[in-house]
Amino acid sequence: MPLYPIFLDIKNKPCLVIGGGSVANRKTLSLLSAGAKVTVISPTLTEGLKKLKKAKKILHIPRRYAPGDLKGFFLAVSTAGSRRMNETAHRDALDLKVLLNVADNPGFGNFIVPSVVERGDIKIAISTSGKSPYFAKTFRQALEKGLPPELAKFIEILGGVRSKLLKERVKSDKKNKIYADFFNSPVLEWIREGSLVRINKFLRENLGRGYSLSRLGIKVR
Repeated sequence: MPLYPIFLDIKNKPCLVIGGGSVANRKTLSLLSAGAKVTVISPTLTEGLKKLKKAKKILHIPRRYAPGDLKGFFLAVSTAGSRRMNETAHRDALDLKVLLNVADNPGFGNFIVPSVVERGDIKIAISTSGKSPYFAKTFRQALEKGLPPELAKFIEILGGVRSKLLKERVKSDKKNKIYADFFNSPVLEWIREGSLVRINKFLRENLGRGYSLSRLGIKVR
C-alpha cells in the first residue's frame, strides 16, 4: 500500500490511546512529548501510566473500549491486541473521520507510525509501509550510531541564523550560500569540542557583527 509521508502538529490536540500495557505506555509518552492531550481507555494501567495519571498528565477511562469512544478525538492509537476491539475502533474511525493507528495490525488503521531517529529538532522517519517493522527498527538503530548528537545543536544554531536572516529579508541566493558555508564548515566539530570562541568567530566573519551564539539565544554548553 503506497503511503503519504507526513509530520503532524498535535500540540493540544485530543488523542486517545486504547489499552494500558507497555506498548500503550510507550505510545502515550510519544504523544505527550509532541504536546498532545492524551486520554487512555483501559481497565488496567502500567505503573508508568498510573504515575502519569496521578500527575494529571493524562486522563484515564477505566474500562474497555466501546463503540463511539473515538468521537471528539483528533487521533487514536489502539494497543489493545483484541481483534474485535480493533474492528470496532476501525469502524468508528471511518464513521467519525479520526486518524487511527493499530499497533499490532496496521490493516485496521489509516496510518502507521514510522521508526524515528531524533537529534533534537532533526527527525528522520523510516517506514517499510508496514511490511517489516523489524527492518525499520534495525535501520533506525544503524542510523542512530552514525548520526552524532552534536547535530541537535548544529540545527539549533542554523535555525537561529535562519530566523534572523528572514527578519532581515536577506535574498534567497545569499541565504543559500550562507547555509552551504555552514554545512562545509567545522562548526559540528567545534560544537563537539565546546569551542564557543571559534563558533562565534565563524558567525561574525560569515554573517556580520550582529551574529553570535548569545544574540541567537543559543547555549552550546
